Amino acid sequence: MRVSELLAALDELRQKLIEHRDLWGNSLSQPIPDYPVRNQKELEAQSHWLTRRLGALRSYIERFDDEWLMVHPATGVRWDALDASVSLNQVAQAKGPSIRSTIEKLNTIAGKLETLDQDDDIPADRNAPLKSGLAPDRIMLAYLNHLHPYIAQGCAKLFIDGHYAQAVEESAKAVFQYLREATALTLDGSALATQAFSVKNPLLAFSDLSDETKKNEQVGFMEMLSAFAKGVRNPLAHTHGKLEEAQKAFEYLALASLFCRRIDDASLKPAAP
Repeated sequence: MRVSELLAALDELRQKLIEHRDLWGNSLSQPIPDYPVRNQKELEAQSHWLTRRLGALRSYIERFDDEWLMVHPATGVRWDALDASVSLNQVAQAKGPSIRSTIEKLNTIAGKLETLDQDDDIPADRNAPLKSGLAPDRIMLAYLNHLHPYIAQGCAKLFIDGHYAQAVEESAKAVFQYLREATALTLDGSALATQAFSVKNPLLAFSDLSDETKKNEQVGFMEMLSAFAKGVRNPLAHTHGKLEEAQKAFEYLALASLFCRRIDDASLKPAAP
């Protein structure tokens, strides 16, 4: 179900609950209300609709709020507010608070849904992640400004303008320029990566390199940077702007962004004399 569809369904459910609350309240006996004594057919019809609708929407509702247990403060009796709000089997002392709580919670859930993209898909399985309903190109464009600033600054406009190959080439150049600025080295490509993240005399390090695991992290990142220099900067510069190449280009920009963030994570170490 799309976010917009769920939002509309919950608004309808909330409105029907308000109507049910009003009819229920006007159907109780006085002065000590318990069960309704009037409007039985109308209440049964409302309860039938509400129960069926809740059955269809419950898994979606519980994705955003799974706390529906209520407790009577004097007796300690427990009940489920969602079930009680739509049922005719609860006394007024339980049903009234249940309806009020449910209406308030549905309002809160609606507020959360309004912050989401209305085209996103919400699976019926509440444990499954939300799925974006946006086309890949819209997702990519929306994320450009969330790339590492050094990559976004030089490559985002190129990508937006459809210059995918050039954007990738510039992102690869930007990674190594960023590394040069971080280390004050004048090398390039694999040689720059190797010297900057050397295990023996590192200029940048992710740790104190005191054991094999820490050394492996250092060497692994150094080798990834070297491979990025050899396998991306030149080969991908010859692609052109079709959709599949646009997606590949964006993924390369994301990889370049990650490299810059990992460079930020590394601490500057003085080179050994």
